[in-house]
Parts: sequence; C-alpha cells; structure tokens
Amino acid sequence: MLQRLPWLKTVYTVWCWISLLFFIVCLFLFRDSRTMLVQYLWSFYVMLQFWFLCRSKTFTWKQAALFMLLGVFLVIPLTALTLLAAHGIFGGNTRDTWSQAVLTPIAEEVWKLLPLGLFLFFSRRASSMSLADYTLAGAGAGVGFQLMEELTRRWLNSGIIGRTYGYSTTLLGGETIHWDFWTLFPGRFEESLFPTVMSVSHPVHTGLVALGLGLAVRFRKQRGNKVFVLPGLLLAWSILDHMGYNGQDSLPDWFLKLSDWTGSGYLTKDAFILLLALGLFIDYAALNRIKGQLPKIEGEGWLTPFSELWYMGRALFTRRETFAPVLAWTRERREMGFSLLYGNEEAVSLRDSLHTRLQRHYRAAAGVTAVLLLLGVWAGFAAYSHISGHPTESACFSCMFDSLQNWWDRLDTWEKGAIVLGAFALSLLFVGFWPALGIALTAASIPASGHEIAKDIRDPKRLLTPETALSTLIALALSRVPFGRLAERLSGKAGRRLKEWLENLLKRPKKPKPEPDLPQKPHKPQKPEGEEPPSKKNPEEDPPPSDPEDYVHWSQARYKGVELYDSRNGALGEFDGVDLEKGVFYEAKSAKGLDRIHPKTGKPQQTPQQFTDKQLYQKTKVRINNLEKAVGTRTTPDGTSDIPTLEQIKGIRHFEFQLDGDSPALREAAENSLNRLRQDFPDYTFTIRFGVN
Repeated sequence: MLQRLPWLKTVYTVWCWISLLFFIVCLFLFRDSRTMLVQYLWSFYVMLQFWFLCRSKTFTWKQAALFMLLGVFLVIPLTALTLLAAHGIFGGNTRDTWSQAVLTPIAEEVWKLLPLGLFLFFSRRASSMSLADYTLAGAGAGVGFQLMEELTRRWLNSGIIGRTYGYSTTLLGGETIHWDFWTLFPGRFEESLFPTVMSVSHPVHTGLVALGLGLAVRFRKQRGNKVFVLPGLLLAWSILDHMGYNGQDSLPDWFLKLSDWTGSGYLTKDAFILLLALGLFIDYAALNRIKGQLPKIEGEGWLTPFSELWYMGRALFTRRETFAPVLAWTRERREMGFSLLYGNEEAVSLRDSLHTRLQRHYRAAAGVTAVLLLLGVWAGFAAYSHISGHPTESACFSCMFDSLQNWWDRLDTWEKGAIVLGAFALSLLFVGFWPALGIALTAASIPASGHEIAKDIRDPKRLLTPETALSTLIALALSRVPFGRLAERLSGKAGRRLKEWLENLLKRPKKPKPEPDLPQKPHKPQKPEGEEPPSKKNPEEDPPPSDPEDYVHWSQARYKGVELYDSRNGALGEFDGVDLEKGVFYEAKSAKGLDRIHPKTGKPQQTPQQFTDKQLYQKTKVRINNLEKAVGTRTTPDGTSDIPTLEQIKGIRHFEFQLDGDSPALREAAENSLNRLRQDFPDYTFTIRFGVN
C-alpha cells in the first residue's frame, strides 16, 4: 500500500510534526503538560545513562525503548490487578504492613521482569544476547514503571506541602524521592531528614536481577542449572531492600536487622556497577576470541569499549556525516560476534524474521494493553482503598477520581486537546501511529470517566450488571460455539473482500493522455534475413508488457551492487539493482557468445535453454532461498555506497531480468525458465526485457 501511495508517508510526517509543534506550544500554556514533560525527561535521562554504560549492547534504541513502554502499559496494570485481587480476597487496606511492606515489593519486583521474559520466550534470542542486552531490558522496564508511578504522584499530590516544597516532600521525612542531574541513576528513595535506609530506583533493581539472569544463561552449560541461584539471590536482595524501605517504621526489628546486614539499600547500586563492569569484561573478552572473523577498522587491534568510543568520537569531531554509520556499524559487529559465539542455528537463521515479528508483537501489546490501562489504574487505586467500609481521607482514591474529572471538566476544549496531542506526540517516540493514537485517547478517557470509575471502586458490584453479563456470554459464544466461529470466519472473508475491493479501486489505471492528431506512418521493423517470425502464442502465457514510462535500466537503479552475507561474513550472492519504491529486483544477464561453436563438437557451447535455466532459474532460486539465510546486506566494490537493509528488501516480490540478446529461441527458453520460477515461488512475479544493452 505504501509503495502505491507514497503520499501517505508525507501526510504521516506532516501530522507528526504538527503534533510535536502543538505540544511544544502547550508547554508554555498549560501546567499539566509541563508536569508530564518534566517527569518524562527525568526518565529519559535515566534511560540514556543505562544506554551509555551498556557498551556491549546489540539492542537498538527502539528495542530498548519498547521495554520502557511495556513497563508502563503491561507491568503497571498487572501489578495493580495483583494487589486488587489480594485485597479482594484478604481484605485490609494499603496502610497494612503486609500490603505495603510485603506484598507490594514482591509484586513489583517480580512483574518488572515480565517484559524480559516475554522477549526471551517470543524471540528465542537468549543464546545470542549480550549481557548488556539483559541489563537494558530489565532497566527499560524499570524506567517505564517508575515513569508512570512518579507521574501519578505528581498529578495527584495536591496538598499544601506538595504545592510548596515539591510533590515528594513529607512533613516528617523531608524530601523522599531524589532526582539529581549529576547523580548516577537518579530517582532514589531516601528521607532527607535523619536517613537510615534507602531504596535505589526501580531500573537499578530490575537491571541488577536481569544481568544476573543473563550470567546464568551464559554459563548454564559449563556450570549447570545451579547458576540460576545467582539471579534468585539478586531478586531476593532487591525485594529485601524494597521491603526495608517501605516498612522501616512497621516491620519487626529482626527484619530490619537483616536489612542492615545487606547494607540497608546503600550497597545495591555499587554492587550493580561492579557486576555490570564484570559483564562488559566477559562480553568483550568473548568478542576478542573471534576478532579474526569480525570486520575491523583499519589499525584497530583489540576490541574494547574504549576503542569503539574513540572511533565514535573521532567520527563526531572530524567527519560528522559518518558518525551515525559508525554507531550502527559497531553495534552490528557486536551482534554478529555474539551470533557466532552463542547463537544456535535457529537464532542465526531466524534473527531478522524474529526481529520483525517481535516488533509487531510489542506494537500489538502497546495497542492491546492500552485497553487494560483503564482497568489497571482502577485496580491499583482500588487496592489502596477500603473496598468494604469507608476509607480514610488520605486513602480515598475514589475521591481522587472524582476530583480528576472535576478538574477535567473545568478545562477548555483547547486545553483538553493539548493534553491529548501531547500524549500522542510522546507516544510516537516509541510506537507507530495507531498505537500512539490509542494511548492518547486512553489518556483522555480516564479523567473524562472519573465519576464512573469512582463509583465502580466504591461499589464493585456495579460491574455485575445484566449488560455486562450479556456481553460476556456473547463473546464466549463467538469464541467457543461452532456458530460463533462460523460468524467469525464469515466476517473475516467479508473484511478481505472489502480490502480487495478498495485495493482494486485504488489501482484503477489512469486514463491515457490524448495524443495530437498528426498523420503518422506506422513503422514496420525489418525482419533479418533467414529469421522466422516468432510463433504466435497465447497472450495469457506472456507477462503483460510494462509501461515504457516505467522502464528503468538496471544501471540507473538507486541501489546497485547489493550483496547478501551470512553469519560467517560469507557472500551469498548479489542483486544488480534494487528499487525500494517500486519493489523491484533488477538482474542484468548477458547472452553474448551463446551461439559460439565449440571447436571439438562443432555445436554451440550452450543452448538457449541451458543458458536460461542456469542464469534465470537456478541463480534466482538460490538468491530467493538465501534471503532467508542472510543476516545482512553490504555493498560490492562496484556498488553504491548507500544500500538498503535486509529487512527492507525482504518485502520485495518482483524480479525484472534485462537481457542483451533477443531471438525466438531465447524468448521461448526464457519463458520456460520463468514458468518454473513461478511454480516454485507463486508469491513472486517475474518479467523479462530483451535487447537491453
């Protein structure tokens, strides 16, 4: 669709810029927009620190940011639902010690590891990930979790102390949440008045446990399953620090003594930094074992993070146009190295396809879990209130939802639009257009439905209405009953029919421009002597002739000399020309010397059929199969410096062959070879041009 309608990209780009500019204007007009941006920038700064320190990473920034997004839209709702279920079963409120100091730390620290678990389960890349990748995955989920947690505190803290001294200031403890620019991993929890215990930020805890899990996976074959004791101990340590801070005024003395033995939270960050340094040393030591198989910069010796930083800095200050390619090149080299070292056959052969599927999985998760956001926020606040009885004023979170809608109703239309567009602009940094739109609309629906949410919190039985039960039964019928499945299939077919009709409507051929009415004498090509006219064929057997205006010589393609390579850096063949906009592979073939007579046999050295079977059928078949085996693309010595990536060319399904020869026998042989290709690869199309010099 995008190849046929390139203007959609332009519309999408213009819309993104308008949204961003409108959000910037709102920063000067509305306080809540500035509040949201402040917390987002703090979280972004923490993520940048992890990104810089994890030098052996193979993740792209977009992959790391997706973990942050899952921390917001997956971990937060699941944690809130867990607390709601516990309070619904056992009763009580969040001020109880068992809830605040025991259940909450366990639920939060365990659920923050879920995005990493999903990644390992769906991507099957555990064997080829670097230890820094594990750290980034855990830290990203922790950053997203803390972003949502602190943003909620900033929006809801409307007391006189919070308005005067800051949202994180308490009467007896002073400032409790510290965001310092010159601090490594800001966002720690520590009372500023008589501090005795501390809890590091959420990303440090989760990054520490994730790094321990990566070490266990890396050394499981040498040490056995007993190495998984390490991440288990690190998880227990994180939970202990979290519990010690939350329950410093209510837990028994023996537990606080145990917290003192482990450093009362003051040793956790130091331990994480030492463990991260060990992980980087292990990663680069492994890469240097196979440095002979990896591409290197001229004059480069050992592969170290300092040498990579040197080359990046040199590119930044001497030739800034090469800075981005150097960044991408060093990361891809590390990815290749870890694939060679630890990647099993499945990880190597399916890396690109699994990467694409994983991107779709995360985007789908961002869109689907946006629906859970409303339920998760409701569940989280309900868990911190008395479901049975009347809550105290400080724990009346249902009253906060009433206040939230009252505030929303007082806003003007432009102010509401500014908040929605701001959420849309921020979401576009991590997801595509439709998930970002869903997130923005969800952000607007929560305050607009504050009174209804408050009623549901006060009286959960309101959810058990006949309408809710009826909708549940209908959904069950459509998913389980055979008639429901039949209806689902019929709706799917109707949707496909509608899609095909729209595509055919959009592909209607343009009307040809009227030509001037001038007398012209038709030109008849002269028939060479001794050459028979080509036999008349069924027009359905030949591919439709291409529009002469669309003809592109293979040497005029934007990308030329695009070579595929495997996990061992071996060549897998090349494409003469590639056109991403039209979705065409150009292949130039020379038929010169085809009729040359062999001196010993007195016959042509190669028949036209032998030539086309080898040059068209066999080589193209190998090239298509190698697209699945390849791990990347690179340019040939005669190719263009700018070439598309493997993911970009995998979607191309059309080959155009350009032969410099032309004869009836060559045309017939070429058609036979192309028919074999069409049978083997029905989802591809193949056309050919003759007499192309």
